[in-house]
Amino acid sequence: MMKKFLNFLKSKLFLLNFGGAVVFFILIFVILNLSLKSYTKHGETVTIPTLIGMQTDEAIALIEENGFKYEIIDTVFDNKYDKGSVVEQNPVPESLVKEGRKIYIIVNSNQDEMISMPQLVGFSMRQVQSMAETYGLNIGGLRYVPDIAVNVVIKQMYKGEEIDAGAKIKKGSTIDLVLGLGISDKTTTVPSLIGKTYKEASNTLLDLFLNTGAVNYDKTVKTKNDSLKAKVYRQSPYASTINEVNLGYNVDIWLTKDESLLNASLEDNDGEEDNK
Repeated sequence: MMKKFLNFLKSKLFLLNFGGAVVFFILIFVILNLSLKSYTKHGETVTIPTLIGMQTDEAIALIEENGFKYEIIDTVFDNKYDKGSVVEQNPVPESLVKEGRKIYIIVNSNQDEMISMPQLVGFSMRQVQSMAETYGLNIGGLRYVPDIAVNVVIKQMYKGEEIDAGAKIKKGSTIDLVLGLGISDKTTTVPSLIGKTYKEASNTLLDLFLNTGAVNYDKTVKTKNDSLKAKVYRQSPYASTINEVNLGYNVDIWLTKDESLLNASLEDNDGEEDNK
């Protein structure tokens, strides 16, 4: 019996059947492996595009164009970006992921953020500067009137009208102030603002109880981010250590992102400041 079985194993019929079975299983393995790779796109990745700073509708169009899905997970208020633009994305730009991956985005609100107007009346100018920064408000014009309370806020104004504490107001709004002048007409010199950002220039003027007058941006300033980085290259009146102006005087400024223009202005200012 064993001899017959061994002879069968050596026969052509068995060898053909066995070889056929081996080839069949190899083909099945290859077909399944290729199908699995095709289904999962094994080893294929695509690059996540940069969406931050783009308007939401443009970002969504780019996401879909590249074969991704998307989900807006939050809306925030961020003054560093334009309204309606993407401020954050996950996965981060330039990540390598599988096609069809979902991209989660956070967008900047199209609406203005509202806050309650703080009570500035009764506080000194230095205290008001700190409070305004905390609430996200800007200090605009300063008007001085005769009053025993020197450099203390007597009235807080918004668009020419007094505004009460607690009133709803847009974050980033500009508040004008009426302050006490005391019993004498005090004066101060005009500082040099060349090379300063708008915020730095405004704070410098406020420290001397002067107003920021007209603010002019040149053609190099195109976006809100540009305006934050732009620097003063011209001012009127010029800086002077000799001539003085009354407290509350307006100083107009011109800003640019052109480094060559800034450098030229700084060089000119070094030679002229004491003679104006």
